[in-house]
Amino acid sequence: MAWSRQLSLLALAGTLSACSHMAAVPHPPAPPPSEHAAASGTETANHLSLQGQLSIKLHAWQTLPAKGLSLGFFFSGHTDQGLLDLMTPLGTLMAQVGWQADEAWVVTSQGRQTYQDLDELSRQTLGEALPLRSLVHWMQGVPDPSQVSTTTNEGGVFEQAGWRIDTRELDAQRLQASRLGTEQQRAIHIKVYLDR
Repeated sequence: MAWSRQLSLLALAGTLSACSHMAAVPHPPAPPPSEHAAASGTETANHLSLQGQLSIKLHAWQTLPAKGLSLGFFFSGHTDQGLLDLMTPLGTLMAQVGWQADEAWVVTSQGRQTYQDLDELSRQTLGEALPLRSLVHWMQGVPDPSQVSTTTNEGGVFEQAGWRIDTRELDAQRLQASRLGTEQQRAIHIKVYLDR
C-alpha cells in the first residue's frame, strides 16, 4: 500500500525533508480492553512508559539490499495492550502503532490500518516481522515469558525465538538484539538506547 511504502521510506530517510509532507499524526485514545483482555485480567498488568532511540539494521539477503532505520520511540502500556509512537530522529511524529489482545494497528497521516497481529504489522510496514511485543520485555532485561528462552555462558545474554539478546549494557540504558541470517531469513541487528 502507498502509505506503508511511504512509512518505510520516511524511516529510511530519517530527515526532516522526507517528513515535511506529513501532517502531525493524531493521538487517538487507546481502545477499551477487549472482552478477551477483560476476561483474562490483562488490563491490570503493570503499566510501563519507555522512551528512547531504536536502530534497526536489515542485512542484505538474496536480492534484498541492506537497509537501516533510525527511529525515536515512546511506548506506553504493557505487552498485551500498548501504544508505540514512532518519530524521526528530529522528533517529528511519524506513526503510532497500537495493539491489544486480538488486533494491531498503525495510524499515520494517511489514516488507520489494522492487522491481525504485530508480526504482520511490522512485516507490512518495515519489511520484516520484528519481535515488538517481546522487545518490551527485553528492554526490561528479561525474556518474554510467553516464549521459551535459554541462557548462554555469557552473563546478561540470553536467546529467545531465534534472537540473541544482550542486556549487559542495560545499566547504561543500552540493549542489543540480533538474529542470524540463513537461507530462509535475513540477518537483523537491533539497538535500543533508552532515555531515563
